[in-house]
Amino acid sequence: MNDGAGEAAAGAAVRETILVVEGGEFTRHRLKAALRARGREVFLAESGKEALGALHQIAPDLIFVSLELSDLPGVRAVDVFLQRAPGVPVIAMTEGPAVQGAVEALRHGAADYVGLQEDRTRLLEATVRALQEARSNRELRKVRQDVRDQYGFNQLLTQSPRMLDVFDQIRAVAQTDATVLILGETGTGKELVSRAIHERSRRKDEPFISVNCGAFTESLLESELFGHEKGSFTGAVGRREGLFEMADGGTLFLDELGETSLNVQVNLLRVLEEMTFRRVGGRDSVRVNVRIVAATNVNLEQSVKEGKFRQDLFFRLSVFPIALPPLRERREDIPLLMRHFLDEIAEEYKMDAPVVAAEAMDTILSYRWPGNVRQLRAMCERWVITRSGQRLEREHLPSNMTGDQDVGAAMGSLHIDDLLSMKDNTLRVVQQMERAYLFQILKRHNGHLGRTANAAGITRRTLYTKMKQYGLEAGDFR
Repeated sequence: MNDGAGEAAAGAAVRETILVVEGGEFTRHRLKAALRARGREVFLAESGKEALGALHQIAPDLIFVSLELSDLPGVRAVDVFLQRAPGVPVIAMTEGPAVQGAVEALRHGAADYVGLQEDRTRLLEATVRALQEARSNRELRKVRQDVRDQYGFNQLLTQSPRMLDVFDQIRAVAQTDATVLILGETGTGKELVSRAIHERSRRKDEPFISVNCGAFTESLLESELFGHEKGSFTGAVGRREGLFEMADGGTLFLDELGETSLNVQVNLLRVLEEMTFRRVGGRDSVRVNVRIVAATNVNLEQSVKEGKFRQDLFFRLSVFPIALPPLRERREDIPLLMRHFLDEIAEEYKMDAPVVAAEAMDTILSYRWPGNVRQLRAMCERWVITRSGQRLEREHLPSNMTGDQDVGAAMGSLHIDDLLSMKDNTLRVVQQMERAYLFQILKRHNGHLGRTANAAGITRRTLYTKMKQYGLEAGDFR
């Protein structure tokens, strides 16, 4: 086993380790020289047996394995290393344009493949992508564990200081019966926070009832909350308990409370103060013991000024306000949440999660996310369906996400590596532009190779070569 201590990159926090398993001595050392950038440590093995024997000691972050090993031929090598090093990405290497073997390796779980005759740029791009993916998976596991161990939260994932402060507020108020008002834009996770409060309270074994107040008319909402007596209105064929009675002993979550009418607000204030109410059409008072958690995306102070919300109810609700930051103010959570959602949805649908390209992630991070975490999850669901097991490139993002980029953001989306020469970076940018151009032309001509080649001013042979180079399939555009 030969090791190569890479030159430590300035300020590098983590020294990443790569294992290269390749039978050819010259090729091994050529790969080692190419991969040592950024302070990486590169270990070399000439056979599968040698690599597997040292796997535990090395603990690699990434494995390059040849599909031409004498003792582990073909995709069997991918299977063995994925099994023996779970969670570590494996990149398959082929001597020539063995496309079939490479595709088979991807089907068996390889993160990527590279041809050993390809230029250095392709090798480095595959390395950066795989290490980013491994780093993202490690961070997700760590945050999940930290959040579970330190805060006891399973559904709320974050590494944002503002959200960690919200966790502290939840823990502080959960053991009391204080009324909580959760403030935040649509999709920021208000119901998740309300459930977290209930699950940490003395009422955790009692009912948790949730109602969206904005989904009902005034009369229907009163019946939903307080119940009704037989004959109180057309269709009331019997007595019906309301949500306050159903939640007795537990927690009632009133979502979108800012959408309620002034009449409903009067009745809510009475319940909050006395814990008694009358069913619609009823005369007898019903007493309950319910903890109220309310939420709204409306500015209630402004609604009070405009006469749309009762000031006394606002004061009664504001015993313990919790403000949730929008996703655009906790951008450090976006990669973490994306990885969580992509994995969760892929498992649910029995599909493979897509690999997010660096340029796509740059655009995703710069987007404002008006629908917040709910919108992000919905987009992840779309990406699992449309790009299962494939790379998610910037051109696969919706136009409303890519169309508002200013010049600075567009320049920032170029994948520039300041450790490479200007010539190598220029080649990378040209390749990015070529791929984006061919993608648009193929899309315009529905994957018809003849018309696409004519429109691009190149021969069909050149078009086919470029499509193969950039992983474009005509069938994807038909």
